[in-house]
Amino acid sequence: MSTLDTMTSLDTHLAQLEDRLGQDYTNLTRTRIHAMVDRERARFAGARIHAFVPILVERAIRAALSPR
Repeated sequence: MSTLDTMTSLDTHLAQLEDRLGQDYTNLTRTRIHAMVDRERARFAGARIHAFVPILVERAIRAALSPR
């Protein structure tokens, strides 16, 4: 069960992540970045521990955006 503090902290970390991604990927709109973060975050909606969600979301997005 998530507490309000945990969810607020998670929201804050994900907002900071969106800012970093916006600085690193200037070719993407903020709307697109937000959608990507939301999509990845949804994968962890049922997780019992949310402490690592921001880093897992960031890794997944950066991997998807990296040239292959």
